[in-house]
Amino acid sequence: MKKEVAKKWIKALRSGKYKQGQCYLKQFYDNGKTEHCCLGVLCELYNDTMKKNHKKTLSTKVRNKITTDCVVFNNREGELPRVVMKWSGINDPIGRFGDLNNIGSLADMNDSGKTFKSISNFIEKNVENL
Repeated sequence: MKKEVAKKWIKALRSGKYKQGQCYLKQFYDNGKTEHCCLGVLCELYNDTMKKNHKKTLSTKVRNKITTDCVVFNNREGELPRVVMKWSGINDPIGRFGDLNNIGSLADMNDSGKTFKSISNFIEKNVENL
């Protein structure tokens, strides 16, 4: 993963700006509350960067679910769009890492209850493996 993108991502995860959610890149509720997976925060950073540079952002649409609605980025609701992967240099759409004996992913960490702080610490220590 590109170190400069990882630094921005880590900062965003630690900022408190994003409330953590599970299963979807971004979800929202009728009361206006939004939640992001750690990978959804990376999608938001991509869009912010593209807007600042007057370039094309990810297409977004709302997909209605039973308990909540989710935002779909370039037709992806639970994994990174290819354009975000290319921009960030991340190797896998769900942030897989490890070897044959110890395989995991950032999406799994997020959905199993690891906090953004814990995930950001992991990214910081393992940026070259993502």
